[in-house]
Amino acid sequence: MKIFLTTILLILNITISYSQEIFTVNHGGTLQTDYYSEIEYEDVGWAPIIKVTINSKVYRFAVDTGAPNTITKRLSDLLNSKIINRSPVYDGNGSVDSLDIVNLNEIKIGSVVFNDIPTVVTKDQFLFDCVGIDGFIGSNLLRNSIVQFSSKKHKITLTDRLEKLDLDQKEASNLFLSPVQSGPFITVLFVGKNSGTISTLFDTGSADFFTLALPHFAAAEGAGVFDVLAKSRGKNHMGIYGTGTDTIQYRLKALEFRISNAVFKNANVLTTPSDESTIGIQLLNYGTATVDYKNRKFYFEPFQISSDLTEGLLPVTFFPQDNKMFIGMIWQEQLKKEISVNDQVLSFNDIDCTDVSMCDFLLKKHLFKGVGSAMLTLKTPEGAIKKITITKK
Repeated sequence: MKIFLTTILLILNITISYSQEIFTVNHGGTLQTDYYSEIEYEDVGWAPIIKVTINSKVYRFAVDTGAPNTITKRLSDLLNSKIINRSPVYDGNGSVDSLDIVNLNEIKIGSVVFNDIPTVVTKDQFLFDCVGIDGFIGSNLLRNSIVQFSSKKHKITLTDRLEKLDLDQKEASNLFLSPVQSGPFITVLFVGKNSGTISTLFDTGSADFFTLALPHFAAAEGAGVFDVLAKSRGKNHMGIYGTGTDTIQYRLKALEFRISNAVFKNANVLTTPSDESTIGIQLLNYGTATVDYKNRKFYFEPFQISSDLTEGLLPVTFFPQDNKMFIGMIWQEQLKKEISVNDQVLSFNDIDCTDVSMCDFLLKKHLFKGVGSAMLTLKTPEGAIKKITITKK
């Protein structure tokens, strides 16, 4: 997702390390059978937010298929949760920290009760407080269910009976679950001069449409399925541990890719330092997705068979730090002669950017929507002030 202009991407997938001795969070579940529950969700642009019940109290959780079940430390302390393990946990930038894993005794989603779910406890509550959530519903909780996401109805359907959903088997493709936390991977076909497939995580916690892992980009570079638009060094992703470190990244154009029977053309693609390529929440703008964890199938019913995603992009991205906004990446070689990474953005057109909290940066994502060009007022690290006009291309 482009947040607070053409900014960094918010990617909330988190991955438990494989390096430890065989420990997975694929435990617990529901004793209910023949269940069917429709849950309304709030669309905040990067993950669907639902209400759940724990110990008779209602909480807000994001449904994040790219993450294991997760709660804040504040909620864990309130529940007096039992620690069952401690594990290295990676975010979408590849940053790592060791986090506690606790047993969540009971959580109710719609009419379905889940028990004894291994749940990661985050140390930093900033992101959760910013968007007003208490945790993530992760794929290890959902791993024996069938979950349908409908953006038209703003509803998530949770069931264990496929026949309760009106699905076309022609829209089905194989689903693969990661061994440690049951992350759902689908096969995406890319077509250009040649063709090839990429195993891709369907990640409702990723705000972008498609992000390409650098190892996958390296493997596909000679296949002619991506046009390289630009190369830059800096920051363009945000995970649960922050914006990460400066890395070399690429802006690409995916000539054509296919998910089930749906065809997408001319999609803008950013690479990510993660080892996993992702299809994010924006997929739901183009159809209804059903993750059949139980039977290892993925269904995508497109609103239309073919979609042209051609869109202009501003030649810079931004990142927040210390309640200020800075140039994070520059995507035009000529522009690099005029501005630099880490220049502070004082204003964007007539909008004052001298006091921008991280929450403002994340939540005011529509403030600059539709802007084709902008006048930036910048301040260099040495204190010089300059103005420059940037234009989408």
